[in-house]
Amino acid sequence: MRWVGWILLSLSFQVAYLVRLSAGVLRDVLTAEFALSASSFGLMSSMVFYSYMAMQIPVGILADTKGVRSTVGWEMMVAALGAVLFAAASSVPMLFLGRVLMGIGVAGVFVCTMRFLANQFEGGIFGTLSGITSFIGNAGAIVAQTPLALLVASTSWRTAFFIIGGLCFALAVSCFLILPKGERGAPFSFDALFEGIGDIMRNRGLYPVAVAYLGSSACPLALTGTWGVSWFSQVRGSEDGPLAVTVIAVGIMFGTMAAGRLSDRMKSRRKPLRLFSGLHALSWGAFTFFGATVPSSVLGVLLFCLGFFSGFLVIHWSMGKELNPPSRTGLAISVLNTFAFLGVALLTSLIGVLLDAGAGLPIAQAYRNAFLLPFGVAVAAFVAALAAPETYGRR
Repeated sequence: MRWVGWILLSLSFQVAYLVRLSAGVLRDVLTAEFALSASSFGLMSSMVFYSYMAMQIPVGILADTKGVRSTVGWEMMVAALGAVLFAAASSVPMLFLGRVLMGIGVAGVFVCTMRFLANQFEGGIFGTLSGITSFIGNAGAIVAQTPLALLVASTSWRTAFFIIGGLCFALAVSCFLILPKGERGAPFSFDALFEGIGDIMRNRGLYPVAVAYLGSSACPLALTGTWGVSWFSQVRGSEDGPLAVTVIAVGIMFGTMAAGRLSDRMKSRRKPLRLFSGLHALSWGAFTFFGATVPSSVLGVLLFCLGFFSGFLVIHWSMGKELNPPSRTGLAISVLNTFAFLGVALLTSLIGVLLDAGAGLPIAQAYRNAFLLPFGVAVAAFVAALAAPETYGRR
């Protein structure tokens, strides 16, 4: 049953990706209906990441104390409620509230999946299974592009989110029915929580890992979740933005599998971390400065590289687990996710602010100036990877 549980959690993670990245294809329709500026749209989209980030420590506690079954089941119920409120929104505050609840609802899926893998599978395949989990999850990123855009075009954006809400509800019920009840850990206490956070935060090796993870997560999610479709439409003058962003998601899917498998085979985390993060920064530099003018075939390769080399994010999950005791796996990964998704939320919002600030510039130059920010974050992630410790895949 551990394989059945893993598949169910991976499907829930897939829907979490869909929920997080679903705003990118909605910019035109939401801007027209609610008169949103670039900064307002960026802030609305980022609310799912702010709430996701704020919930990381609480869901880590729940995963380690109440268990995977209860945590994922009840949180997916909240995600369903958020999707329905978003679909029924009659004002901008309701849009924001729906995004907040969706972020809260999917916040625990990833941590619980990593906790489930750590409990149910041997450490030697943890990186590989993490990569496969991310592969499945990023299929949700693909669904959030062209398929979601087609659904919105054929029905409406409101109908699409009612469907997403129903899907979240179905997964919540499945979790209660299928996942084992025996995943509960020690009783919760504030003393144990503060002691655990203190031990994790005193682990100096975790800081460069957290910065590198922030770069691998924030840069691609800001592009695929919010600004990629708009960039393609406004800068390249094409309506194939959802398809182009799908190329990034496909790259991430294969990159996470490759990075996870490579780190397990090499019995090294630091070497593939440095390799992938360096190439990720180079890809962002090429995209920022040349993406507007290169031929479409070259751009397609560049977008795939952006996704593929951000796949080193799975290595951070393994390192977070290996730098801390097994009893604190959920909490340790939650701390890493707090760093990462704060970066995602801020980066998504700030790109919108920079675009509004560059409103008087040619649109390609305005986007290039805004994308200098994620390029700088990718470079900082590479520098952090150089300082990251080696854990050798130990349990």
